[in-house]
Amino acid sequence: MQKIYVTGLAVTIALLAQQPNPNFTGNITRLEATGTVAHIKFEAGARTKWHVHSGGQIVMVEEGVGLAQERGKPVIELRPGEPIYCPPGVEHWHGASPKEGGTQYNVTRGDIKWLEEVSDKDFSAKPKRK
Repeated sequence: MQKIYVTGLAVTIALLAQQPNPNFTGNITRLEATGTVAHIKFEAGARTKWHVHSGGQIVMVEEGVGLAQERGKPVIELRPGEPIYCPPGVEHWHGASPKEGGTQYNVTRGDIKWLEEVSDKDFSAKPKRK
């Protein structure tokens, strides 16, 4: 079975192949899709603007301290190895803490729409631990 997804000018082809695999127990379906992976270093206090991904985004802190927030929800503090998932169409931002920088891996699908800057009030809110 083959599906083609069209988003703007980007075309993603997902091939679905259900097959036995010696590395898994039970039936699995391997989904092969394109996306963008970024490895970003944020200095202390650095962060993205509010933004939205049409296909969602996974953010995982590699080292240091990360912060992330979905619009209308509390700021979340992330430590190394801790990922978050932001669903498609949800406004969010992510970056470093005010006092400690860090690096993040970001896996993004679909288009991105950039919005306004994150206010100092939003950024300096006391974060919750994931």
